[in-house]
Amino acid sequence: MIKQPNELSFEGKTFTMIIYGAPGVGKTTLALSAPDPILIDFDGGVSRVEARYWKPTAVVDTYEELLKDLEETEFKGCKSVIIDTGGAFVGYLQDWAMRSNPAVNRQKNGALSLKGFGAVKQEFQRFSHVVRDVMKKNLIYVFHSEEQKDKDGMPQQRLLCEGAARNLVWQPCDFGGYVQMIGGSRVIGFSPTQEYFAKGCFGVDGQIPVPSLKVGDSNDFLTRLFDKARSKIEEEKGIFEEQSKKYFEVMEKAREIVSKIETAEQATEAVNILQAMNHSLTSKKESSALLSAKAKKLGFRWDKQAGAYVIPETEKEGAENGNG
Repeated sequence: MIKQPNELSFEGKTFTMIIYGAPGVGKTTLALSAPDPILIDFDGGVSRVEARYWKPTAVVDTYEELLKDLEETEFKGCKSVIIDTGGAFVGYLQDWAMRSNPAVNRQKNGALSLKGFGAVKQEFQRFSHVVRDVMKKNLIYVFHSEEQKDKDGMPQQRLLCEGAARNLVWQPCDFGGYVQMIGGSRVIGFSPTQEYFAKGCFGVDGQIPVPSLKVGDSNDFLTRLFDKARSKIEEEKGIFEEQSKKYFEVMEKAREIVSKIETAEQATEAVNILQAMNHSLTSKKESSALLSAKAKKLGFRWDKQAGAYVIPETEKEGAENGNG
């Protein structure tokens, strides 16, 4: 279904996010600050989180167990699903792929085959789609980072992940934040730099301080971040709706003006009238196109030197001869 811009609605939008950084920087605790989360603990990371920040946690031995857990009431009722870590999740998927179809996905030496990598990639995408688009949950991937060198030998931080998932996970993401310690304070960066890749939108960008939590403090950083993003979406929607209202008003008036044109003089006068209108969105370009189409239909030509529409000489002569 194709929708016009004024028909688009982002009510209840959920977000997909990557959080990555060095071990011990507080990524899991930060992820648990999302709205009403369930943690899928592939990496045993919840044991390193202070007990006061624990949330419902799925601890599974196989990918098949996770798929069964998705049908549980806790999963259906939560608002956010946290994959911790994305790299360990890929390992679970590799194990699943080799067990589910060993003849195709497993090499003789026990390693994953090329077709097996394809199966892992496809299932990674399918799982993300189900959680994000079918179940309508916020989806947060936690990754460890690893340092690599760029072509100039400069260090860069990248997701620690095997296979194509390293690139796949970035594509549908709304936010990608690199967490690090700077001068004793924790920050998360949403704008890419030479040091790390990141991604921001909806007014979320740059480096944002992550507050240190004291006893009694709410662990709600991502909840507030998502609320801020939704407010920005609503703000932009309100601005667009106002612009859209002006657009339709201008276009209605432009069609009325163009419909009444019968002479070259009227077409020339319409040029000035249309240009002086309070345009919005694409109304200036579209109203100009309407006028050009009407002038062409009536046989008028724009004379740049005269700055006016004129009737070509051949047509004038034909009209005069006809009247004679």
